Amino acid sequence: MSLFLLVSQAMAAAVYENDVQLEKDSLKLTILETYNLTDATEFRQSLDSDNNSIVTELELSSFKKSYLASRSSQFLQYIKVDEGNITLYIDSISLDLYNATGNVTQAPLYVNTTINYGLTPELGAGDHSLWVMGHPLIERMHISLPKDTILVSNDGLENVTTMKVLRDDSVELEGKSGIRSFMVGNRSTFEYAADVEFRERKFYEHSYVLPLLLGIELVLIIFAIYIKRKR
Repeated sequence: MSLFLLVSQAMAAAVYENDVQLEKDSLKLTILETYNLTDATEFRQSLDSDNNSIVTELELSSFKKSYLASRSSQFLQYIKVDEGNITLYIDSISLDLYNATGNVTQAPLYVNTTINYGLTPELGAGDHSLWVMGHPLIERMHISLPKDTILVSNDGLENVTTMKVLRDDSVELEGKSGIRSFMVGNRSTFEYAADVEFRERKFYEHSYVLPLLLGIELVLIIFAIYIKRKR
């Protein structure tokens, strides 16, 4: 979910993107936001504390400090690992605003928020899940799973595509934030969130195993031919 959706619900034309990178011992959430036209004007007005139509570096610094202080506890509500059975704690938070200072205008304004979490305990063998809060204004959500894991299922992403990263046998998903449905008792429930299930890759499921076996078989065939000719 975009953090600045909490600042103003009137920024319908803004563009929001979330990037989630999950490792076995850490998680990184990057939130990218772009504001244009009236959205950019309204955002700058929220930064302009003295209402003189000019945003200064001091006002920008004050906003970042107060915003992070008031919202830090909410960052832990945006993501769950293994339905909350894995504890997430915040290692660091950075908030950067680009092209925000100067006159209050409609020029594009960019916001980049990065939250680094630690996981305890670390992800081990077996089945796991990742839940990420969504919102209808998030046009792009990108999720990277830990290396050596296999995607089992995903729900809550529209127009989703999956990509396999050959360098480390990991899986990435990308789509638009959508609605997932699930059962609570006998009642069907809906929410804006992405829910991804995955498991650790078994040895024989690695991409290098088949070429390795073929290579061993080829060596054995060559060795058998050599022994036969020697006889």
